Amino acid sequence: MTVSKSHITAKMAKNACTVLMFVFVLANPIFAQRNKGNVQPSLDRAADIVIDGKLDDWGDTLVYEHAAQKFYYHIKNDDETLYVAMRVKDKDRQMQVFAQGLALMVNIKGKRREGPTVYFPVADRLAFRSIMSADNDDRPDDMREGALKAIRAIHVMRFDDVLDGQISLENTYGIYAQAALDTTDALCVEMAVPLERLGISVSAGAPLAFNVKINGVMVPGSGSSASTMRRGYGYPYGYGYGYPYGYGQPTPAKPREESGVWIIAPLANE
Repeated sequence: MTVSKSHITAKMAKNACTVLMFVFVLANPIFAQRNKGNVQPSLDRAADIVIDGKLDDWGDTLVYEHAAQKFYYHIKNDDETLYVAMRVKDKDRQMQVFAQGLALMVNIKGKRREGPTVYFPVADRLAFRSIMSADNDDRPDDMREGALKAIRAIHVMRFDDVLDGQISLENTYGIYAQAALDTTDALCVEMAVPLERLGISVSAGAPLAFNVKINGVMVPGSGSSASTMRRGYGYPYGYGYGYPYGYGQPTPAKPREESGVWIIAPLANE
């Protein structure tokens, strides 16, 4: 079999192009970040979800991943409510959650920009201190159990008809959330937000932008990656949390927020 010179040249050019593309993917952090983890492509239809911190009504497991922050998640909706479940196995990240909360943000214009946001859970500082006090005869051995018992409210921001700040766990806005530790020692969180509260409906059919993450900020100068940079737990609540629960440490002047996973999709319809 005779192979022409032009055929060899074309093959070499194709191989060189493949190598260059591979190098580009490795060297380009933006490209790599967008393709890291199993990101949810679209919303799924919800059925019979109970907000109790138990994920048995979400199937066997949560399959979508925020790889950088080491948690799994799933977003669903029915005709009236938006639901999210998140599962955090890493104990270091669990403590960040208790100090700063998991965040669900929705931009109703489908843009990767700020929108109505729910933060949960965030342990109340004074309640946590009381529960974990050496004088408390019922003090739990596990700090996480103490943090769960110290949850008193849900934090919300940027809703049109709800003031920014804390709302009761049993509120009149229809925004609910619960957290629990499962049998594998993972922290599980469920949130529910009425579609009406967000000003959206299933019938609209327009793409929306959803962002899920463990809330937190990066302190400049303490490292270059999410695993090495020190986290400041005061934003946006002003609690001044250090890590873990080192109260009173100042928040940096120009913190960089940890990034979340973006899902651009319309609400699921039957």
